[in-house]
Amino acid sequence: MTTARRLRAAPERPRVLGLVRVSKEGGRGERLLSPELQETAIRDHAERLAGDVVGVVPAIDDSGSRAKSAWWAKLDAAVERVEAGEIDVIVVWKYSRLARNRRRWAVAVDRIEAAGGRIESATEPNEQTASGRFARGMLAELAAFEAERIGEGWREVHASRVRRGLPPGGKLPWGWQWEDGAVVPNPETAPFIVEAYQRYIAGAGIRDLTRWLTASGVQPMHAAAWDNQTIVQCLDSPVHAGMVVHRGEPHPGAHEGLVDIETWEAYRRERQRRAGEREGVRRYLLSGIALCPCTPAGTPMNGFTITKRSRARGGGEGAPFIGYRCTTLGKPEGHGSWSMTRTVVEGALMDWLREIAADVDNLIPAKAAQDDGARQQVERLRRQRHDLDLALTNLTVQLATGVVPEGAYTTARDQITGRRAQVSAALENAQRVLVEIPEDPSGLARTLLERWDDLPIDSRRAALRQVLHGVVVDYERRAAHVWPVWESAPPTARQPDVRI
Repeated sequence: MTTARRLRAAPERPRVLGLVRVSKEGGRGERLLSPELQETAIRDHAERLAGDVVGVVPAIDDSGSRAKSAWWAKLDAAVERVEAGEIDVIVVWKYSRLARNRRRWAVAVDRIEAAGGRIESATEPNEQTASGRFARGMLAELAAFEAERIGEGWREVHASRVRRGLPPGGKLPWGWQWEDGAVVPNPETAPFIVEAYQRYIAGAGIRDLTRWLTASGVQPMHAAAWDNQTIVQCLDSPVHAGMVVHRGEPHPGAHEGLVDIETWEAYRRERQRRAGEREGVRRYLLSGIALCPCTPAGTPMNGFTITKRSRARGGGEGAPFIGYRCTTLGKPEGHGSWSMTRTVVEGALMDWLREIAADVDNLIPAKAAQDDGARQQVERLRRQRHDLDLALTNLTVQLATGVVPEGAYTTARDQITGRRAQVSAALENAQRVLVEIPEDPSGLARTLLERWDDLPIDSRRAALRQVLHGVVVDYERRAAHVWPVWESAPPTARQPDVRI
């Protein structure tokens, strides 16, 4: 369907809007395409048109080819001004500055010309003839070709770097540096990375890490000061565990990690667990720790409060009901009860802590039935993943030395990475219910009880995480059963040991 062109009266002096776009100032050889040079050329062209420059729209570090570039909103706004009759001519330094995307280019030109306006280049031919439009189209096609060629080149560079175990973009997270073409730890900042993981897994929050790093005097890489986002982005990087990421997938790196894979995955699991706990329910001690038996591994429960009106008080507020309810509230059918009063759940916990504290010889964990099969499964999966990493590394070496052709390498690599993803998922599931038993749970329980009234809720929760998987409610008996870390099976799968 051909869009009808709308004719408008030619103004005495055309109104000109300049568009200045630099993909990356000073990068990729575009230093000559500085904003000042482009604007000067645009204003000179406006003078040749005997027009008035009503504005210049700058776009620095905006791509003309990426689908999510911020440039498209600026271009659409300029086109809308032409359609509204505010602008007669849009001038760019070169046609490639308008867009390097074929569809975006065609749509923008069509809308501008349909509104009676036109797009011109300050440095290229602008004849309003069939030959001129053909030449302009060829320049646009050349710009799109150049963008695709650059993209293909960068993708090959990234893939080549990944095959050698190097970060694809060349950028390193905080704690690392380049040395003779190799990725090595920064001797001044790397120790802070290791301690940050240890603190977080032990129960410290992101705010705690922010205060600690700020007090330490070390500076972040791309920020004026440490904040929550800066720390999370740093710790989320798999580079710290000896890996590199390409297109969202982890690959073995050529460098040795600051922490092992198990530590990094323990951090990821802990962060995922905390993300599921809403900040608003942190005032409840066992939010996320209390477990509903509706799933084999237990579904987290959150604390809640309901204030009822009292008839005895003339309709005023009565004693509030405080409890814990399953986070799947209202979703699965046949769930049964949904909540349990706080008195039952937290009472069972306190009774259990006193029992463990009285066991000065730690006989209870020693007598607990150990699920050796689960531990053997974790070790087996770890060995499988390690073997797959070695296989991928050997395959990469064979590609680099010409032993394996590119096609065979790609097929084998995809098979290995696919298998590794399956093994990693199985390992993560197995580790969720397998936690290392503390050396002295009795002493930890005694210390926790002695300091209970002085500790904030976050500190109590962190301490509890060291000795228990959770507190599983028992709707039928109106009870709760503690699931200690030395028991691999939840209380619903064995004889309850704590009742109230």
